[in-house]
Amino acid sequence: MKKFRFPLRSVATLRRLRENAHRERFAAAVHTFVGAEEALAHVTARIAELETIIANERVGRFQPASQVAFMHALANEQACKAEALAKVARTKADMERERQAWLESRRDVRLIDVLETKARGVHRQEYEREEQALLDDRTNALVARAT
Repeated sequence: MKKFRFPLRSVATLRRLRENAHRERFAAAVHTFVGAEEALAHVTARIAELETIIANERVGRFQPASQVAFMHALANEQACKAEALAKVARTKADMERERQAWLESRRDVRLIDVLETKARGVHRQEYEREEQALLDDRTNALVARAT
């Protein structure tokens, strides 16, 4: 019997390469998303610290200049937080898009794997059928010699 050859081997190789590239892009997108979330948490912590400072300054003697400076700093930090929130939303959308592309390419690879499994099964059946035919021929030849 001839050796098993899968005619879609090159297609399977290309799809696996594409799937690996999509997986790497998804991993990079996840890394970017996590970085954006960490930046947002850092900005949120700075805002909380600044609000605490403003509240503590109001307890003591009122100093208008420092209050104005703190309020400007707080406005700047809130603008940074809005930018960070927008970046988190963008990176999350990018991550989801890369995830969908990776899952789609993974489905393509699995489809080829299923086709190869079926082709191997058919090849195995043909091999077993041929082997059984050889055994039957040998048995018939032995019986014919014995009679």
